[in-house]
Amino acid sequence: MGIFLGPNSGTPESSHEVAWVRIATVTGGSTINNITYDGLDTSVYRAWMLIGATLNGNDAAYLNFYWRTNGSDEVNNYYSYGINVTHPNDNQYASTRQNEGRMQISQNAGNSTREGHRFHIMMFPYVSGHAASIGNFCTWNAIRMDQSDNFRGMTGSGYYDSGATPDGFRLQPGSGQFNDYNYSLYGLLVWQDII
Repeated sequence: MGIFLGPNSGTPESSHEVAWVRIATVTGGSTINNITYDGLDTSVYRAWMLIGATLNGNDAAYLNFYWRTNGSDEVNNYYSYGINVTHPNDNQYASTRQNEGRMQISQNAGNSTREGHRFHIMMFPYVSGHAASIGNFCTWNAIRMDQSDNFRGMTGSGYYDSGATPDGFRLQPGSGQFNDYNYSLYGLLVWQDII
């Protein structure tokens, strides 16, 4: 039996053995350069999930992801990623890269009202001592409204081929800043027997 964390935090629920815990919810209309979280304890949270939206300051800005370790970005050219993009009417294309200095989550989004990026990103960091350096990958679903207000639906996955043990991440536009943003960050609790 686990502890369900939600509206009735701490209530024993026999049907809940793991839980997503909200770490932060942020809404802002002031300009920021990036969304950064450091010091996320992997002994408490096995995975992280970020759900939200951003509006770029610059038109046609891409959305990039960086793992962070001890307050510093992991920027070595060890990132590989792939994005499948669908767009009206019944069209699609793919974009893949290897040995990059960042993980591209989404491509060029506009910066006008109702444009920008929307995303649901799952992050699974490598934890020291776990099998064969398996970790440091992300999967995501995203929407971008480009600079002509055109819809693009995206699914993607990416990997950082390094033995780094991240305790954070950074989400940042390829150029400029975020003028508006609205997101929630969740952590997946590490399962422990409750006595």
